[in-house]
Amino acid sequence: MKKHLGTFVLLAVLSPWVNADVDNGDFEDWTSGSPDGWTTIDSGIDVNRTTSSVYSGSSAASVRVTTGTQSSTDLRQTVSVSAGQTYNFSVWIRHTEGSVAARLYVNGYRDYTNYSQTGQWQQLSYSFTASGSGTIEVGLRFYDRWGFDGSEVVYVDAFEPTNTSGGGSSGGSGGGSSSGGGSYYDSANGLSGYTLKTALYNIIQGHSTRSYGDLWDFYAASDRDYYYEYDGSIVDIYSENPFGSDPYNYTAVSDQCGNYSGEGDCYNREHSFPRAWFGGAVAPMNTDVHHIFASDGYVNSMRSSYPFGEVATTSAISSNGSKLGSGQSSQGYTGTVFEPIDEFKGDLARAYFYMATRYQNVIAGWENNSSYGNAMLNGSSNQVFENWALQLLIDWHNADPVSQWEIDRNNAAYNFQGNRNPFIDHPEYVESIWGQ
Repeated sequence: MKKHLGTFVLLAVLSPWVNADVDNGDFEDWTSGSPDGWTTIDSGIDVNRTTSSVYSGSSAASVRVTTGTQSSTDLRQTVSVSAGQTYNFSVWIRHTEGSVAARLYVNGYRDYTNYSQTGQWQQLSYSFTASGSGTIEVGLRFYDRWGFDGSEVVYVDAFEPTNTSGGGSSGGSGGGSSSGGGSYYDSANGLSGYTLKTALYNIIQGHSTRSYGDLWDFYAASDRDYYYEYDGSIVDIYSENPFGSDPYNYTAVSDQCGNYSGEGDCYNREHSFPRAWFGGAVAPMNTDVHHIFASDGYVNSMRSSYPFGEVATTSAISSNGSKLGSGQSSQGYTGTVFEPIDEFKGDLARAYFYMATRYQNVIAGWENNSSYGNAMLNGSSNQVFENWALQLLIDWHNADPVSQWEIDRNNAAYNFQGNRNPFIDHPEYVESIWGQ
């Protein structure tokens, strides 16, 4: 397990603009070495201007963490929010050594960065609806991790929404559109039902098709365990034990499959939405990382291309409790199903909602590619799933909320192939589209 050496905070209390704009959130304006509009409190961090590591505009904040003791080390400013208004806050972070994590604060603590992802920009975001008029606090808190040596730099830029007085632009040189609540989903705002689904399709279609071999590189870089045992091993959805020691661990790259004769031999690439369902090794579905997870080779083979479901009578079980067997009659399908552990049911449900949306232009034609696919797919491009399967996926989505691993993986997938899973960024979209 991880060891916390301490925590410290970088906060912004929004300034009095009806749009909740953060003054100088782009860190373009500095006076006597300090960022305009921000007040530094306490001595656990040093904040300096940098022009060498910038997400957008011409400068960013270089935040040097210098204490391993929990403290209240802040940057602050004040802005008003109006009752009933929704504000989409986001900030871009770049880690250097990987021993300090940043956590977004928006009227409460929200999401963490992937502190092991060094040398590249990643975004934290949160959509906040004000329950009343007044002020709220937003910003960042920094958490030192195992290996913190008492001094580490984290770069911060494009804290949005931003009131820019220095002319800096947002969303430029660092690499891409904003995620979660930012401009990425602007064209879907205010929509619902299948109209929303089509808008999301138009947003996420046309991603860059990667090679099948590139998936290994993604796993080695982004599917590492900094969430359970914190040991950097591969996160394997079919062997991970979220409440204790894993039955076995995989080292990135060196434990790739390969041949296997039983569990624990190697990890491979699990098409959670089986490729037999979409016709085989067909691009771009065959290498779309949003639905292809690292998994034990033997258990992947055991799952085969059976639909997901909840098992009534178990015929096989993996070391972490993933099961194969007959489906429950109350579920509506009694054929052979595969049931992952609860920790990953929501992840897989959101991967399926992604597939239903990303490939809505072709998915209606997949129903008869496989009898197992036919069990879940209804031959339409809107609902996509049979009634029993849709209800199962909605139940799994609701029972297993979005995790930090999913958030970090979604950000990494965006860098990898250029599109996002909307149902990780906006879990409420599931209800908006399929909940009626």
